Amino acid sequence: MNEDAVYAAARRVIDAGLAGDGSAFTPGRAVWTAEAADQLYTGFVRQPDAGRGSFVRKLQGQLAAAPPTAVQLMGELIYLHLLLPRDIGGAAKRAVIHGALSLLPEPVEVPADLDAVLDAGVVRAGAAYMTQRDRQIAWLVRLVQAWKQLPADRQQAALRDPWAFKDVLDSIPINSAYSQRNVLLNLAFPDTFPPVASRRHKKLIVAAFADELSHPSGDIDRDLAELRTVLSEKAGTLVHFYQPPWVDRWRQQTAPAGDGKGPRGWLVRGAKVHGHNLIGQWLTEGFCSIAYPGLPELTPGLSKAELDQQLRESLPDFSPSQRGLHVGVLDRFLNRMSEGDIVVTVDGPKVYVGTITGPATWVNTRDDLSNRRRKVAWANPDAPFTRNELSAEARSKLSGQLTVTDLGAYVAEFAALAEVDDQPREEDADDQLEVAEVELPEPTADLADELLIDREWLSETVDLLREKKQIVLYGPPGTGKTYLAQALAQFLTGQADNAYRLVQFHPSYSYEDFFEGFRPRAAADGGVGFALEPGPFKQLVADAKDDPSQAYILIIDEINRANLAKVFGELYFLLEYRNRNIQLQYSPTEDFELPPNVYLIGTMNTADRSIALVDAAMRRRFYFQPLFPGKPPLDGLLRKWLKKHNLPADRADLLDELNRAIGDRDAAVGPSYLMTTQAASEKGLARIWKNAIMPLLEERHLGDGTDINLRYGLDALRKRLKQAAVPTPVHLPRQHAGDTAQ
Repeated sequence: MNEDAVYAAARRVIDAGLAGDGSAFTPGRAVWTAEAADQLYTGFVRQPDAGRGSFVRKLQGQLAAAPPTAVQLMGELIYLHLLLPRDIGGAAKRAVIHGALSLLPEPVEVPADLDAVLDAGVVRAGAAYMTQRDRQIAWLVRLVQAWKQLPADRQQAALRDPWAFKDVLDSIPINSAYSQRNVLLNLAFPDTFPPVASRRHKKLIVAAFADELSHPSGDIDRDLAELRTVLSEKAGTLVHFYQPPWVDRWRQQTAPAGDGKGPRGWLVRGAKVHGHNLIGQWLTEGFCSIAYPGLPELTPGLSKAELDQQLRESLPDFSPSQRGLHVGVLDRFLNRMSEGDIVVTVDGPKVYVGTITGPATWVNTRDDLSNRRRKVAWANPDAPFTRNELSAEARSKLSGQLTVTDLGAYVAEFAALAEVDDQPREEDADDQLEVAEVELPEPTADLADELLIDREWLSETVDLLREKKQIVLYGPPGTGKTYLAQALAQFLTGQADNAYRLVQFHPSYSYEDFFEGFRPRAAADGGVGFALEPGPFKQLVADAKDDPSQAYILIIDEINRANLAKVFGELYFLLEYRNRNIQLQYSPTEDFELPPNVYLIGTMNTADRSIALVDAAMRRRFYFQPLFPGKPPLDGLLRKWLKKHNLPADRADLLDELNRAIGDRDAAVGPSYLMTTQAASEKGLARIWKNAIMPLLEERHLGDGTDINLRYGLDALRKRLKQAAVPTPVHLPRQHAGDTAQ
């Protein structure tokens, strides 16, 4: 599901309701009426429910006496409100919409095509946009009220003209609904208003690119629209301000005071604690806990080494790897969790969310199952949501085995679904709304000209990388696989420093070389110890997590020359299931996942016999893009290069004739061998042929008696080309005496 489908759905709802009084849900029925909007204003906007409980539960109370038309209008406004966010699952969106529509005396269903786009989304909204839903939707209600008072000609003009539409929106008191106002601008006119919901971000972007504006208007939306047009024309592709390189220019101004990290989120398991389900007690008494029978009270602040020593003394049956796992759990619960953090627990399909309200404490209990506790204010003890209401990415955070797990970037989604109180203020929280993931830029005409590669082929290759996130460029020697991989990586990362890296596989390459392993290190006593060190792939992933708006690419040259199952290990799983997490063999105490902004480009030499080592599991996880001489995109490449550098064109004829003589696409010789100025002279050409090309063919024909000079030598190839160039004479039958001319 692409972004265009989301915007098409939004425009369908807007046109149906604002161009008339109609409905996208039930065409032909008047729903978006002035009367219905006034009824929502009276029963919803003017009667806010500040009590505890979910948005849906409070909404159903507020609309219990509302007429059906007003109820359906609320359902369609909620649909519009939920279209753009991507950090809330489709099931959760449907639950909120159905919560309103379920009040109707006769059922109304969201049309199938409009329902399908609820699983998509464009931006990551953040907790405030979700938990302060009443403010956002109240503003939409007031907008419908004001819209219905406009003359018909002004309504029509506003639906055609984005700036007239903006004028109408700006006439509505905002009341802390800046995000909703900005989201609606983008939904209605995405070609004019970029997907930037934060008013602060808009100001920062305009300030950062002010030198690109020829005549600043002082209107932040007009200036931002002009900036996107100007920058897109320069870049040759549509600019996204949350993607590199543009994000790098304004993001440096956004660092808030303090550490800026905000509350973190933690999953703490309590449903199966030595055969007991403690969650009921947790919810009733307001705490969460971890159990270590036999382990004495531990003071918060102990180092990991001190925790390991305590485990070694109290639980001597634990193996070193088991101790390492439990040290991580204890450290997270005792030291890393903080007051104000979000805590989540699961009981089968049910998900409970709360806020940590106290430090780690010790409580003597008879069964020793909940001695180590933290106080929790549970937000939804009586109304848990289900796992299926989460996005796939957030749901995957619940699938591990660790007792205490960091929820990472998905904490906002859990908080939103449980409507946790005490979220950031609106003016701070709207900064959280950003493009959900990196969008790789479309190859430009300049890139295609530089590489002498068809732009359509480059676009197809980037599409494959977008879809699968892992591709392999494969072909015989000299087809420029590594060069092309580096050029693509440099372009797709916006030439950001260190955003793409290259490793080369070989038969002795291992998991420890690639991902992480223990390496010798000088010890303090003069001896040698071992330390766990990250490999190039783990380091790239760490950098990508720290910079989620930047694409990071790892090029794996000669990917088929290593034992791939050995090198990738458990990472094989993540290559196919990007939205899941696993425990690592050397770091079992931490969940590990591949962030969406990490991409892999491999290269594979088809003339290398080790290609047989690439098993079906690997082939399933990568898309494979061929590069073969005489086939797109390489057909004609050498001729283009020779012409560009004013070199003899017959070098391309020789290579074509050589590959015809070889007769095997996997063993063909690529154009890169002759894409050098050394091939300009006869001496240089002969040296390349003798020392680079002929050894390849000698190995191919080793022991089969082929005279490679007679078959592949320069003189032999030129002779055949000369013969092919001479027209075949036409032999007419000899006329015999007595024949009559016709």
